[in-house]
Amino acid sequence: MSLEAVARKDFEDAVRSRWLLALSAVFVLLVTLVVFLVRPGQGQTLTTGDLLGSIFIKDALVTTLIPLIALVVSYNAVVGERATGSLKLLLSLPHSRADVVFGKVVGRAGAIAVPIVVGFLLPGLVAAVGPLQLQPGVFVGYVLLTVLLAATFVSIAVGFSAALASNRLAIGGAVGLYFLFVPLWGAIQFPLRLYLGIGGTPSWLPVSGSSLLRFLKLVNPTGSFKIVSGEFVGGALLAGGAAGQGAGGFAMNTEIAAFAMLLAWLLVPPLLGLWRFEQADL
Repeated sequence: MSLEAVARKDFEDAVRSRWLLALSAVFVLLVTLVVFLVRPGQGQTLTTGDLLGSIFIKDALVTTLIPLIALVVSYNAVVGERATGSLKLLLSLPHSRADVVFGKVVGRAGAIAVPIVVGFLLPGLVAAVGPLQLQPGVFVGYVLLTVLLAATFVSIAVGFSAALASNRLAIGGAVGLYFLFVPLWGAIQFPLRLYLGIGGTPSWLPVSGSSLLRFLKLVNPTGSFKIVSGEFVGGALLAGGAAGQGAGGFAMNTEIAAFAMLLAWLLVPPLLGLWRFEQADL
């Protein structure tokens, strides 16, 4: 109950944040714009995959804006209260430091889930009443995966916030990770792709070049999200499960690895932040 109390209070505080409101409004407007742009012409139909695929392809809507919202809303979750002194008051109540860290993760992830669900309501309405045969399982699954991506970056930000004593360091860590994972990751991989494409896999590399590039995509939470959501929307996950072997089995293994990487990013950063937080003298 202690963790639940922290999460409830943090959720209420987060949903009142002007940053969250502003960035959420941008997200909802962008989703609305994309739905308008991809609407079918007269006499045409639109599949659920086409609708979600358009949102999936437009990186500004999910893999760019969602991590930004999560990091901006969560970077000061612990260190902000530590700077104002309210953290001592919080810990004077029957809350452990683990309750504080994981309560912050749950509360802020829940706060960000609200605009995500609201943002996808319009595409859902278009799918339900427009020229589209709605697949509720695919649609709801994609929204839940988007919430998982948001929760992953909330965990990363809260982990930084719990581990660091300075608000500036927490901001720097969040901003640095955002630029690393979102705009710079492709630029970092480009020379490696070029090198492997020209010279092939060097003899000193213990794995194949394709395996290395696949791992670099998986280790980035946005890359893992793209793998899981893309295969899910396209139906390849179900096809892989049915096939079990060959190309379908390989796709299934990649899906599992990507989903496991998202779960690792969800759990490991707050655990590391808690480890540092437990040692901190407030």
